[in-house]
Amino acid sequence: NTDSSRVKTIPLFGNDGAIVPGVTFVKLDCEGAEIDILLSPNAREYKSWRDVTHLVFEWSFTKEKRVDVFHRAQKNLQDAGFHVFYDGQGSWWDTEPNVIWPFHSDLVVYAMRTNKSS
Repeated sequence: NTDSSRVKTIPLFGNDGAIVPGVTFVKLDCEGAEIDILLSPNAREYKSWRDVTHLVFEWSFTKEKRVDVFHRAQKNLQDAGFHVFYDGQGSWWDTEPNVIWPFHSDLVVYAMRTNKSS
Protein backbone atom coordinates (compact mmCIF):
# COMPACT_ATOMS: atom_id res chain seq x y z
CA ASN A 1 0.00 0.00 0.00
CA THR A 2 1.49 3.31 -1.05
CA ASP A 3 0.09 6.71 -0.31
CA SER A 4 0.48 9.41 -2.90
CA SER A 5 -0.45 13.02 -3.12
CA ARG A 6 -0.57 15.47 -5.94
CA VAL A 7 1.40 18.62 -5.39
CA LYS A 8 0.92 21.65 -7.57
CA THR A 9 4.20 23.23 -8.56
CA ILE A 10 4.70 26.74 -9.80
CA PRO A 11 7.81 28.45 -11.15
CA LEU A 12 9.66 30.97 -9.02
CA PHE A 13 10.01 33.57 -11.76
CA GLY A 14 7.61 34.94 -14.36
CA ASN A 15 4.04 36.19 -14.52
CA ASP A 16 2.66 32.95 -13.04
CA GLY A 17 5.54 32.57 -10.59
CA ALA A 18 5.74 32.58 -6.82
CA ILE A 19 7.46 35.96 -6.72
CA VAL A 20 4.63 38.44 -7.08
CA PRO A 21 4.69 42.23 -6.79
CA GLY A 22 5.01 43.38 -3.19
CA VAL A 23 7.02 40.36 -1.99
CA THR A 24 10.25 41.68 -0.47
CA PHE A 25 11.60 38.65 1.44
CA VAL A 26 12.19 35.16 0.01
CA LYS A 27 13.41 32.12 1.91
CA LEU A 28 14.26 29.72 -0.87
CA ASP A 29 14.01 26.14 0.43
CA CYS A 30 13.57 23.66 -2.41
CA GLU A 31 15.55 20.59 -1.25
CA GLY A 32 18.45 21.15 -3.61
CA ALA A 33 16.53 22.72 -6.48
CA GLU A 34 18.01 26.05 -5.39
CA ILE A 35 21.04 25.13 -7.47
CA ASP A 36 19.13 25.00 -10.76
CA ILE A 37 17.02 28.04 -9.86
CA LEU A 38 20.01 30.22 -8.95
CA LEU A 39 22.00 29.10 -11.99
CA SER A 40 19.13 29.88 -14.36
CA PRO A 41 19.28 32.90 -16.69
CA ASN A 42 16.28 34.39 -14.84
CA ALA A 43 18.22 34.54 -11.57
CA ARG A 44 20.67 37.09 -12.96
CA GLU A 45 17.97 39.51 -14.15
CA TYR A 46 16.98 42.30 -11.78
CA LYS A 47 13.38 42.27 -13.01
CA SER A 48 12.95 38.54 -12.29
CA TRP A 49 13.17 39.24 -8.56
CA ARG A 50 10.56 42.02 -8.79
CA ASP A 51 10.38 43.74 -5.36
CA VAL A 52 12.56 41.23 -3.48
CA THR A 53 15.19 42.97 -1.36
CA HIS A 54 16.13 40.10 0.99
CA LEU A 55 16.88 36.49 0.07
CA VAL A 56 17.98 33.57 2.26
CA PHE A 57 18.79 30.09 1.00
CA GLU A 58 20.88 27.05 1.80
CA TRP A 59 23.39 26.09 -0.90
CA SER A 60 23.43 22.29 -1.08
CA PHE A 61 27.12 21.48 -1.24
CA THR A 62 26.10 17.92 -0.39
CA LYS A 63 24.53 17.84 -3.89
CA GLU A 64 27.02 20.07 -5.76
CA LYS A 65 30.49 20.12 -4.23
CA ARG A 66 32.25 22.36 -6.77
CA VAL A 67 32.74 25.80 -5.22
CA ASP A 68 33.01 27.41 -8.68
CA VAL A 69 29.39 26.38 -9.37
CA PHE A 70 28.36 28.14 -6.17
CA HIS A 71 30.30 31.19 -7.37
CA ARG A 72 28.35 31.16 -10.66
CA ALA A 73 25.10 31.35 -8.70
CA GLN A 74 26.57 34.09 -6.51
CA LYS A 75 27.52 36.04 -9.67
CA ASN A 76 23.96 35.69 -10.98
CA LEU A 77 22.63 37.24 -7.78
CA GLN A 78 25.19 40.03 -7.94
CA ASP A 79 24.16 40.71 -11.55
CA ALA A 80 20.58 41.01 -10.26
CA GLY A 81 21.72 43.68 -7.80
CA PHE A 82 22.18 41.59 -4.65
CA HIS A 83 25.04 41.81 -2.18
CA VAL A 84 25.76 38.24 -1.10
CA PHE A 85 27.02 37.20 2.36
CA TYR A 86 27.96 33.83 3.88
CA ASP A 87 30.17 32.34 6.57
CA GLY A 88 33.74 31.85 5.34
CA GLN A 89 33.49 34.49 2.63
CA GLY A 90 37.03 35.30 1.48
CA SER A 91 38.62 32.23 3.11
CA TRP A 92 40.87 29.79 1.23
CA TRP A 93 38.04 27.58 -0.06
CA ASP A 94 36.28 30.71 -1.36
CA THR A 95 39.26 32.19 -3.19
CA GLU A 96 41.33 29.28 -4.53
CA PRO A 97 40.50 27.85 -8.00
CA ASN A 98 38.95 24.40 -8.52
CA VAL A 99 38.05 23.81 -4.88
CA ILE A 100 35.75 20.98 -3.86
CA TRP A 101 33.67 21.81 -0.77
CA PRO A 102 35.74 20.49 2.15
CA PHE A 103 33.03 20.36 4.83
CA HIS A 104 30.16 18.01 5.69
CA SER A 105 27.43 20.62 5.82
CA ASP A 106 25.69 23.01 3.50
CA LEU A 107 26.00 26.80 3.55
CA VAL A 108 23.36 29.36 4.53
CA VAL A 109 23.54 32.36 2.22
CA TYR A 110 22.07 35.82 2.75
CA ALA A 111 21.53 38.33 -0.04
CA MET A 112 20.25 41.90 0.08
CA ARG A 113 19.62 44.64 -2.45
CA THR A 114 17.95 48.00 -2.70
CA ASN A 115 14.73 48.05 -4.66
CA LYS A 116 15.11 50.35 -7.67
CA SER A 117 11.70 51.88 -6.99
CA SER A 118 12.77 52.92 -3.45
